[in-house]
Amino acid sequence: MSEAPQPKRSRRARAVPFFILIAGFALFTALSGGPPPPEPQGQPASAAPTPRSAEETAQATEYLSAAIRAAGLGVITGGADVRPPLPPEFNALPRVVVRGASTNDPVGIPLVAVVFPDAASAYSAAERVAEYLVAPQTLVLVPPDARFTLRRSGSLLILFQRTPSADPDPAAAEALLVVLATLGEEIPLPR
Repeated sequence: MSEAPQPKRSRRARAVPFFILIAGFALFTALSGGPPPPEPQGQPASAAPTPRSAEETAQATEYLSAAIRAAGLGVITGGADVRPPLPPEFNALPRVVVRGASTNDPVGIPLVAVVFPDAASAYSAAERVAEYLVAPQTLVLVPPDARFTLRRSGSLLILFQRTPSADPDPAAAEALLVVLATLGEEIPLPR
């Protein structure tokens, strides 16, 4: 029992299903709004407001970088945005984030500077930020053992959040705390 021989299909007849498939994809793409957007290139965009000038950014970045180098850590200036707990009225202020990396923590410990228009406004805001950092509504947003360090230097408020239970490199965090104690003026947190 042999099967009847199949008639040979022409090249054109074999290509018709392929062209119908391609046309269907093209129609679907056109009706769905086009192809997917390309993957972002370069550093991720930060949701943080940026300082008012390149000079302001460079000064704040260098100030934080010097502290990180003094602690014996590597400086990382790019990367993901860090949003420290701030009172809502200060969320629109520009901030600069510099990370201190070590061999045990290659991602780095974030050090955040909130940039105020002048030293007087940073001085007047410091107490409000300190109160907010220890307020009950803020404490539910951070791990239970989170510790904050707040310092003021000129128009910068420098925030450092340390969580001892989650520190990949406790020695690096301690070294950074020692160096931070020499920067600017300490803003005590109310108890």
